[in-house]
Amino acid sequence: MKKHLITILCLLAALACYIFGVPAGGALFVVLGIVLEGIFWVRLLRRSGTKS
Repeated sequence: MKKHLITILCLLAALACYIFGVPAGGALFVVLGIVLEGIFWVRLLRRSGTKS
């Protein structure tokens, strides 16, 4: 459950960065949002524990 919570928090933080950064013209927040969204997708699409 903790892994899912961290993944969801990354997405929410990315959305917050986009909402704050785009209207204010803050490129740093937009870049941070992109990084956090990337972390979200990597965590979401990563295979869980199976080794082949």
